[in-house]
Amino acid sequence: MTQWTQLGPREREILAVLRRADAPLTARDLLDAVRRRGDEVAYTTVKRTVDRLVEKGLVERDVETHRGTTRHRYRFDVEVARDRLLPAFAAEVREVLGEPAAERLARAVRTERDGDDGGDADVAGARPRHDDY
Repeated sequence: MTQWTQLGPREREILAVLRRADAPLTARDLLDAVRRRGDEVAYTTVKRTVDRLVEKGLVERDVETHRGTTRHRYRFDVEVARDRLLPAFAAEVREVLGEPAAERLARAVRTERDGDDGGDADVAGARPRHDDY
């Protein structure tokens, strides 16, 4: 299982670019998007990073023929990634901070998703009590 802490900043950046894309992107497309964000990075770094995300099962690689050569396009399925990352992230929170913190995280996620605090105003923005951890 992929652990949240195993995703480096570059991997998170590539996932963010793919998530916002309207269609699958080539490594060159990814490179251009990363550079537009102000990061001077080499093509090989982007290619290695996206291939690592494929190996982790977070990005899918489509193979197509283009002008007689093979070209890869990458796509990010948010639902698949969510199913892989959230359980690992929750387990890490539970292991480090304990069950009350994991429950607090779950409430915060529901609040963010539903736009309703469910009557628990302590979740969003309040400082945690010592016994919450």
